[in-house]
Amino acid sequence: MKEIEVKILIVESATKYFSKFGFYKTTMDEIAKHIHKAKGVLYYYFKNKEELFNEVLKQELNSVKAELSKIVNSETDSLIILKEYMLTRLKLLHKAVNYHETLKADFFEKYLFVKDVREDFAEFEHTQITLILKKGKKEGYINIKNINSAVNVIMMVVNGIEIPLFLQNKYAEYENTIDELATMIVNSLRTQKK
Repeated sequence: MKEIEVKILIVESATKYFSKFGFYKTTMDEIAKHIHKAKGVLYYYFKNKEELFNEVLKQELNSVKAELSKIVNSETDSLIILKEYMLTRLKLLHKAVNYHETLKADFFEKYLFVKDVREDFAEFEHTQITLILKKGKKEGYINIKNINSAVNVIMMVVNGIEIPLFLQNKYAEYENTIDELATMIVNSLRTQKK
């Protein structure tokens, strides 16, 4: 088995275990046994469990980023893109169980080792929403004086509802309301096209 295949196998196994049992209840022994390898093999690729979890989280968020990038790069108008971005983001993160684990940790200031991955995702989002709003301004659909402030507020709103949706498991209960919220945000940005 090639080195890259072993690393992929480790990350896939770790993803299953972290998703099912969480970071603290998952052991490197369990992950190694699951792929029929010695625990030392895991340490050859990852110096510790934190680094392995970081890789799992990075891959989970990279999948989300890839889907969101497709939306941002679509040819439709910016207001439709913004709404679809918000809805798809929440739907994808609803399924991102390891991301939820890092949300829990925010309360207790644990998981500082995932700070870089979380910050990378936040920067990605800031860039994507900025692109959408700039496109909207260029199209004449959006008239905002300070795009950066608008992006920050949109991110605060969307990030602010993650805790109840994901940690309190209320996503299904509020899915229709989330759609209405996204519509309200988009409509509040809409200007009469010139």
